[in-house]
Amino acid sequence: MGMPPGSALLPPEFEGLPATIPAVLGERADIPDDEFVIGPDFRLTFGEADSRSAALAARLMAAGVGKGTRVGLLYPNSPEWIVTWLALARIGALSVPLSTFAPGPELAGTIRLADVQALLMGDRFAGQSMSDRLEIGLPGLAGSGPELALVEAPYLRWVHIEGEPTAWSRQLPPPLSETVVRSAQGEVSASDPLAIISTSGATAAPKAVVHTQGSLVRHAALLIARRGLTRVDRVYSPMPFFWVGGLTMVLLAALCSGAAAVVQERFEPGEALELIERERATQISCWPNAARQMAEHPTFPARELGSIRGGTLWEALPAAARPARPDLAPIPLGMTETGGPHTGPDDAYAPLGEELRGSVGRSLPGMEHRIVDTETATEVPCGTEGEIELRGVFLMEGFYKRERHATFTADGWYATGDLGWFGADGHLRFVGRRTAMIKTGGSNVSPAEVEAALTHLPGVESAYVFGIPAGDRGEDVAAVVVPLSLNSVVASEIPAAMRAALSTYKIPRHYRVVMERDLPKLPTGKVDLVSLRGLFADGTSNRN
Repeated sequence: MGMPPGSALLPPEFEGLPATIPAVLGERADIPDDEFVIGPDFRLTFGEADSRSAALAARLMAAGVGKGTRVGLLYPNSPEWIVTWLALARIGALSVPLSTFAPGPELAGTIRLADVQALLMGDRFAGQSMSDRLEIGLPGLAGSGPELALVEAPYLRWVHIEGEPTAWSRQLPPPLSETVVRSAQGEVSASDPLAIISTSGATAAPKAVVHTQGSLVRHAALLIARRGLTRVDRVYSPMPFFWVGGLTMVLLAALCSGAAAVVQERFEPGEALELIERERATQISCWPNAARQMAEHPTFPARELGSIRGGTLWEALPAAARPARPDLAPIPLGMTETGGPHTGPDDAYAPLGEELRGSVGRSLPGMEHRIVDTETATEVPCGTEGEIELRGVFLMEGFYKRERHATFTADGWYATGDLGWFGADGHLRFVGRRTAMIKTGGSNVSPAEVEAALTHLPGVESAYVFGIPAGDRGEDVAAVVVPLSLNSVVASEIPAAMRAALSTYKIPRHYRVVMERDLPKLPTGKVDLVSLRGLFADGTSNRN
């Protein structure tokens, strides 16, 4: 949405930063032989990515793809994903990354939500046929020829499959001339929509977030400057490119800095450690669950990981950068709607001091935050908890198919749905999701506060807290506690220990103790909170 009303210029931190994919590709032209993306069995240089994406862009333009054309991508983390996305971006097409984890009906829903006009895809992922999966989601596809007209996806006109074709896929035509592609690249501007990225919320319907070239490219360029990334760095991450973390924090971070991204098609801890060691990774960017699996892998103690200087695999960090507890880690707060982090610590590598325990940093340059009352939407004083609203250069253009007045306030603020408060030091403290707040007996309970108290108990590794139906009380507080070891937590002792830390109404009335290996997981590796709630459905859980 650009800068807030009254701000005519970008902040000085953005001077000289690239603002489009063609511009940043031009900056990498001086290091064509440097490695850009590395996988277990492939290496892609910046020069190869540039030439291959230019050649593909010429064929896509011959197929009618141009500025604003909505094109779906369905590939694993691979050279094909990277080359295809760059080809679309360099001619101003609007990419719609699709999840390789999604079943057929979910893929079809995203294709319809984003009005995808063409689809570029691989034939297999993790040994499974992607074509078969798509046919399940789009029943009219199986009996169609290559010219599509489907009730389930009325705007989808053609699909191109990299690999084994089907009766309903088609080949791309011969390319247009190189001069036409260069001319098209010259018309790409920072204000052009770049990508429609679907959110991955487990409890709400997906939303299609529209980001411009300027918002995502500038964001990545600012973040790599704050992280001090250069062409000597190698960033390992298993995060898929179709989500904002993998796109901004990994792929675009490498493109904007000249660093190499070290990736996997699908996370496996042993292979990940092999890659990190082999490629001398300097940065690790992954989910906590993936970091835990690597740290607990039997080969971890024998690995040579001395090249790592930053990131989320804390056990491998230099001693000075290793946080004593998770709430002392310098972790920013981000979301799909802001293309990744919208806050950041003062030092991306130094553990937080006790006075900043649990904070998520200050507003990033170009971003503004305010805290508003959840009932009146009026701004509250410093130190008061409320809903976090934001606006600024990294904020999305909007949600596809949703009017601006239904998304932003009249003066451009976006309500995040997150609760938090600012200290006098300017650092934001995150409390939790507004929709996750538990209403029990007329009182509000923050799941994050209860989780923090539980994880401070001896023998507790982590905890997950939520509300479950409780008749006239509204909801009861329920907790799933993950112990450090099989016998490190005695369930009957939890309530008494919690009374020393929390008000009585905040203490869970129901709880389960579940080993880490037994936690239900989504395909992404995140904990499946819906399934955790199901543990309490039969009424047999322990009670306080």
